Amino acid sequence: MKKFVLRYGLIGGCLIVGLGLFNWFFIAQIFGYNASEIFGYLSIILALLCIPLGIKYFRDKLNDGMVSFGEGFKIGMGITIITSVIMFFYSMLFWVLAGDDFMKWREQVLTESELKQAQLQMAEMPDFVLSPWFQGLVMLLTVFLIGMIINLVSSLALKRSKGSIIETN
Repeated sequence: MKKFVLRYGLIGGCLIVGLGLFNWFFIAQIFGYNASEIFGYLSIILALLCIPLGIKYFRDKLNDGMVSFGEGFKIGMGITIITSVIMFFYSMLFWVLAGDDFMKWREQVLTESELKQAQLQMAEMPDFVLSPWFQGLVMLLTVFLIGMIINLVSSLALKRSKGSIIETN
């Protein structure tokens, strides 16, 4: 694996973990569930901005200003996979350490009827849904799918071939 792909993937993963912890300890506790959810998705998008940065770095610094869609897509996939795997482990660890607190916190924002409905839904779900593995997998897939969208857009927007470079004097 190219060092720069690993570097950008690790930066994205560190951003996800750091912003996730900030979200739990500050945003969620002060502003509540809706603000926390919005901040969470924005954190994922912000962390995944490492994809276009990694593609641009490859194009401009390592490949003489050129990158094909395929090269860009492979670079973006590497960054997406690394960031998604880090999110998987972070989510599992979060669920192990704070899953019960999270469920109690989530129930606090529900009305009495919403709480009863949520409890009925939870009773119908299989036990594995609340397991750290499943929660980690859900977050891995969430980050991966958002990353794929960012990767496609970035690979298309940043591609450049020899014929598309206009030289000016």
